[in-house]
Amino acid sequence: MWQSLIANFAVVGLFGFGWLHAQDLLRQVKRRDRHAIFGVVMGAGGIASMLMSSELQPGVYFDLRGCFIAMAAFLGGPAAVLISTILAGSFRVVLGGAGVLGALMSLALVSAIGLIARALRARYGGGWIAILLFAAASAVAPIAGFVLLPEVALGPALAVAPPIILLGLVSTFAATCFLVHGEIKTKEQKLLRAAFDQAPDYLFVKDRESRFVAVNSLAATDHGFASPVELRGRSDFDVVPHELARRLFNTEQELLRTGGSILDREELVDPDANPPRWVLTSKVAVRNIDGEVIGLAGAARDISERKALEQALLEGRKQLDLVLTAMSDGLARFDANGVLVFSNEQYRAMFPLTRDVRVPGVSLADILSAAAERGEQKHIPKNRDKWVAAVVATLVTGGEEEVPLFDGHWLHIRTRPMSGGGATVVVSDITNLKRAEAGLLALTEQLKTMATTDALTGLANRRGFDERLSDETLRAARNRLPLSLIMVDIDRFKSYNDRYGHQAGDDCLKLVAAALRAGLRRPADIAARYGGEEMALILPETDQQGAWELAEQLRQAVRALALAHACSDKTIVTVSLGVATLDPGAGTEAAMELVRRADAALYIAKDAGRDRVMGWGERHAARA
Repeated sequence: MWQSLIANFAVVGLFGFGWLHAQDLLRQVKRRDRHAIFGVVMGAGGIASMLMSSELQPGVYFDLRGCFIAMAAFLGGPAAVLISTILAGSFRVVLGGAGVLGALMSLALVSAIGLIARALRARYGGGWIAILLFAAASAVAPIAGFVLLPEVALGPALAVAPPIILLGLVSTFAATCFLVHGEIKTKEQKLLRAAFDQAPDYLFVKDRESRFVAVNSLAATDHGFASPVELRGRSDFDVVPHELARRLFNTEQELLRTGGSILDREELVDPDANPPRWVLTSKVAVRNIDGEVIGLAGAARDISERKALEQALLEGRKQLDLVLTAMSDGLARFDANGVLVFSNEQYRAMFPLTRDVRVPGVSLADILSAAAERGEQKHIPKNRDKWVAAVVATLVTGGEEEVPLFDGHWLHIRTRPMSGGGATVVVSDITNLKRAEAGLLALTEQLKTMATTDALTGLANRRGFDERLSDETLRAARNRLPLSLIMVDIDRFKSYNDRYGHQAGDDCLKLVAAALRAGLRRPADIAARYGGEEMALILPETDQQGAWELAEQLRQAVRALALAHACSDKTIVTVSLGVATLDPGAGTEAAMELVRRADAALYIAKDAGRDRVMGWGERHAARA
C-alpha cells in the first residue's frame, strides 16, 4: 500500500509541476477556458492517481484523487471542479466495486470544501495557514465516505485512514502552495508583459544581429505592423530607409561589441515629415548571468513636437538678434582711472535721470552713486559701496549686464577692456527684446495650455488630466495628504444626441462643463474632460467626505441648469458621479487605482438609477 501511496504522491507533484510550466503556453487563453483546461488536467490527475491506487478490499480503493479535486475547486472554481469531478467520478464508476458510492460521496464533499475555501480566500485572503487548514479539511473529508462501505471493509479502511489522511494533507498542502506561488509568479509575469506592451514609449529588445526579439504594440503599429509578433526576426533594414537602418545597425553593433550604452540621444529619423520626425532614444547592452552580451534593450520617445517648438524659439531668437543689431547703441569710453572720456548722445539719452552727470571728466563711481541716489536703476543692492566697486571692476575684467531702469526700460551693457588701459562700454536698449522674450514665453505657455486643454469644453483634456493626476499623486504621497477624484458621466447622453442633434449635444457638454468648473472651490482643483460625455475632477488635499459633498453640489448644479431631456426618466439633463479617495501616505503608483475606484463608483451610481453620487467602498447615495 505504501508503494502505491508514494506513487500517488509523485503523480500529484508531476501534474502540479506540469501545470505550472504550461502557464506560458496558456497566457493568451481566456481565464474561463484556462479554468476549464485546469479542470481537465486535475481530472486526468485524479484518474492517474486511481490507476496507481491500492485495493484494500475488492472494489475499495485508496489513492490521492481527492487532492486533485480539492485543488481544482480551490484554484479553478466551479467550472474546473465540475469537469475534474465528472472525469474522476466517471472513471471510479468504471472501476466499480463496493466502494463506488462512498468514493462519489467523498468527491462531492471534497469539491464542496474546495469551493468554500476558495470563497473564503477571495473574501478574507490568507497565506500558508489558510492553505494548511484547507488541505487538512480536504484530506479528512474522504473518511465520510466510509459510512457507505460494506461492514467487512469498514474496519480495514479505518485502520489505514491515518496514513492516508497524513499523506493527503501533505500532498494537498505542498501542491497547492506550489501552484499558488506559481499563480502569483504568472500574474507578475502577465503584469510585466502588459506593462511592456502598453508602455507609452517605443520599447524593443534585439539580439546580437540587431534583429527584433520583442517590441511593444506602439513600436509595431508605428512601423506599420498589426501585431508585435510580425516584427520578430526582422531588423531595421525591413522597416526604415536603408541609410538610416545602416546607421542604426552600426551604432548597435558597436554597443554590442563594447557592452556600452547610449542615453537620451536625439535622432532625426524622418527629415521629410512635417514637422520633421525626431525621437529620443536610449539603448543598453544586455548581459546574461555569465556577463556575456547577448543583445540590447532600448526605448524611444517621439519628440517631434518639442523639437519643432525649440526650432520656433531658435528662429525667434535669431529675429531678436537682428533687431538688436539694427538698434542705435550708446557708446562710452573710460580711461584707466575709471573716468569718462567720451560718450555719444545715444548713451546719455538712455539714462534720463543721470544724463547731466554722464559727461567727460566724471568718474564711473560718481555716475553710479548718482544713479543709486536718484533711483534710476532697479534692484541695486543695499550695500551700495560694494555694488559700485563691483561695477567699476568690470572696466578691468570686462563683462555684460542687463539693467532694468525705473521707467520699465531695459539696457544691455557690454564692457570691453582695451589693451592700452581703460574700457569701452556699449549700451543697447533691449526693451523690445525683453518684451519679445516675454511674448515668446507667453506663446510657449499658450501652446502648452492648448496641448492640455479640450477645445470644446475648455476643461483640461485627457493628456492634461493624466499629467496633473500623476503630479498630484506624487505630491500627496510625499506630503502624506489625501487626494480625491470624482468621475462624472452625463446620463443617457447618446439618447440626448440622437434626439436633439450633435450641435445640441455639444452645447450640453459646454454647459455641464461650465457648471462643474464653476463649482470648484480652490485654484488647485482641476476639471477635465476624460472622454466623450465623461468628465473628471481632481481634488488635492480633499478627503472622502469633502469630495462627496462637493460631488453632491455639482450634481445639484447640473440639475439647476434644467436642460430638457425627453429621453431621460428625469426629464432634464442629469449626471451620475463616482467618488474615490486615496488616503494620506498612499504609494506614488496609486494613480491608476484611484481612477479605477472612481470609475467603479460611477458605475455603481449608474446602476443605482443615475442622477446620484456614489463613493467607492462606502455606497453613499444621494436622493434623486
